[in-house]
Amino acid sequence: MTSFSGCIDTPGDLYREYDEVFIQDIDVMSTPQEEGSLMTVTPYIRNDRSSDSSMLSVKVKVIDQSTQLTVAEKNLDMGYVKAKSMAYNSASLEVPEPGEYMIEVQLFEDDSLLDARNTFVTVKEKPSADQPANIKLTDMNLVITKFVNSDREAVVDISPGIYNEGGDSKSLNMIVTARVDPYKAYTESDELGILKSSSRVRGNVRFVLPRNDEYTFTVIVEENGREIATSETPEPIKLDEIYKIDVTKTYPLVEEGTPVVEDEATEEPGEDAMPGFQILMTLTAVLLVAGIVNRGILSSKKHRK
Repeated sequence: MTSFSGCIDTPGDLYREYDEVFIQDIDVMSTPQEEGSLMTVTPYIRNDRSSDSSMLSVKVKVIDQSTQLTVAEKNLDMGYVKAKSMAYNSASLEVPEPGEYMIEVQLFEDDSLLDARNTFVTVKEKPSADQPANIKLTDMNLVITKFVNSDREAVVDISPGIYNEGGDSKSLNMIVTARVDPYKAYTESDELGILKSSSRVRGNVRFVLPRNDEYTFTVIVEENGREIATSETPEPIKLDEIYKIDVTKTYPLVEEGTPVVEDEATEEPGEDAMPGFQILMTLTAVLLVAGIVNRGILSSKKHRK
């Protein structure tokens, strides 16, 4: 069985105030088990305050839409979230059968409710192998294996998790970009081959990166040269905050939104690009000239009288 995550349905504005701690987003993924499906729910908690939060916790519920019964529930400790920053944690819950489910997430600070949001997901039957592949990027492991060049650079292994919710894939290629800014980026790739239905794999690429920069990692998966999945880390990763080598750090990967394509028809055109404006200005000039000429003629007639 597989699932896809729905959009957040109930806004947290019911509880949220400005400059507060709130649920920014909810990511949901499920993977088939021998019996039922395992659902992984990742809430992203944002602290917009100018001070650190108190102790935070999250309650996650999975509610069967057909019966309105809670089929799974788990509590998560979020700890303290620093001022003007974001934190996340994941809960794994077992879902007994395919169907429509609502994921409800509640955020507490010192046992007081701060925010509540939900999203809807559909857990489907396991697809047949002849169906198209449906590739999802789950998370990303980062390991610094050593420091080089007088500790100014780090050798970094990146291993994104890839899950196929559909049928067997064709040949897959993974491209990882570590971006500092629009002008500075590092790119590596890994040939993944064919990924069977309802199976998962971790790609692997290696970078040598300056330690004093922070990086947003973008992962693209191509199937026979066609891009089919793109995700990125939700916030930049600061390598100089990772002091130990051979320690695995796991980060979520968030699916990128559809790029906004500017429609030329909606852009604010300049005066030179507006034919109607030019015509209006021409007519105005003609009328002004005509008015001046008419006033001159009338003035001449008065003088002759």
